[in-house]
Amino acid sequence: MDRISVDQMNFVDSVGRTRIFNGMNIDDKLIGDVFRYNLDEDFFEKYVSNGFNLIRLAVQWANIEPCPGVYNETYLMSIDNIFRLAERYGVYILLDMHQDLFSGFNGVGGGDGAPDWACLTDGIKPKPYRFVWAEAYMFGKWVHNCFDHFWNNDKFDGQGLQDRYTDLWQMLASRYGESPALFGYDLFNEPAPGSSAKKMILRLALSGVRQALTSKKIKRLSILSALFKKDSKLLLDSFPGDVIRDIVNKIDKYEKEFDLKYYSPFLNKIASSIRKVTPDGIFVIEQPYFCNIGVRFSAEPIEVNGKREPLQCFAPHAYDITVDTPLYKYADTGRVKAFFNEMRNSQLRLSVPAIVGEWGGCSDNKDTSWFGHADELLDYFDSNQWGQLYWDYHGDDMDAPLMQMLGRTYPVAVAGDILRYGRDSGHRTFTLEYESDGVNETVIYAHCPCTVNCNGKARIIKSYHDGASLIGIEAGKGKTAVVLTFD
Repeated sequence: MDRISVDQMNFVDSVGRTRIFNGMNIDDKLIGDVFRYNLDEDFFEKYVSNGFNLIRLAVQWANIEPCPGVYNETYLMSIDNIFRLAERYGVYILLDMHQDLFSGFNGVGGGDGAPDWACLTDGIKPKPYRFVWAEAYMFGKWVHNCFDHFWNNDKFDGQGLQDRYTDLWQMLASRYGESPALFGYDLFNEPAPGSSAKKMILRLALSGVRQALTSKKIKRLSILSALFKKDSKLLLDSFPGDVIRDIVNKIDKYEKEFDLKYYSPFLNKIASSIRKVTPDGIFVIEQPYFCNIGVRFSAEPIEVNGKREPLQCFAPHAYDITVDTPLYKYADTGRVKAFFNEMRNSQLRLSVPAIVGEWGGCSDNKDTSWFGHADELLDYFDSNQWGQLYWDYHGDDMDAPLMQMLGRTYPVAVAGDILRYGRDSGHRTFTLEYESDGVNETVIYAHCPCTVNCNGKARIIKSYHDGASLIGIEAGKGKTAVVLTFD
């Protein structure tokens, strides 16, 4: 497998081809001694045949370090096996240290992440959520206390929590840094600021009321009608993406304070520790939790020992505001695009390549009713030349209707600079335009049988089930266009 590197705003392989990554989040939010899904040979065969080349493998601190300084070798061996099979099948692994609400708190509250010993709640007991699992980010004082102690590196048993977490990552980097399957390190899923979150939520609520009363972008009669009729969809439609941004910009300054005071130094600290044991692996800059709804992200590029780290990327997450509720069927593509537009600005500011770290959020992967919304977002990702990692795998998805949406045609490796790629509106053709280097072969994954037209030579590199294939294109130096017409 090629080592994946970074060249300005692109992921590149060992011969300099621009690489695009397509995959899924596969997470383990359960407490146990082995990774909860059996990612065996059959899984990887199907994963690759559906066009996937990257897994965001979400593990949690609680499973790896159940006791301070004691790592669970049985659990790590199950991860070792996933890395071995991934290498065999040419699939890259983005290792994600996942958390939601800081910890699982022994099954109370709907979260996951840190082991109990690392949860300094100051005696506040966790409570079950009432409406949606994420509400404790806003109002759960036990969650706020845990984050505050973590970001302040307060000590447990004589050692700072952040220092212990850094040791954990250094151990993982030592173990997997030399694996050809390693893509990189996602150091902390959706970090939250802690006790300042309550203040941010109150500011958001006030800003929302103010916008509802004063914004020229909002049709107040529609809001009144929605309230009178108890029409949830009409009410949601009254708050399109540009209005959401007008609401959330009131807490940009609070997010900036957290990003610069706590989050950037944290990333730099762990990255510097990892670089002591391996030069390999791309560091992921994740945006904090509140940025998922368009709050401006202000963290700086990662530095290692005071110098900008060359191997880093941005991995934004975004879902509609209806996610994790029964109203998700009313998810609005315009709102989600508005969130991602703000994230595109962050990518340009950071000047790094990007891949969508999480999107989707359908609680039932067998539901096809939201595929129109999903297809629009995937087309949007293509327009930004972003790969994607869908949230999330449920254990039986490789043969499910979900693959009809996720198993898309895309350029895997492009021998030159990409100009554009994407499908036509009727999904009957796929076009890739690029400035060919005239040396290397471009590779495209085609999700079904197709006819290839290009100013170069085309060949089938590998065939998969249902007519899917990897197509190789050799072209002379200069502008090249490839058009796939699906049968």
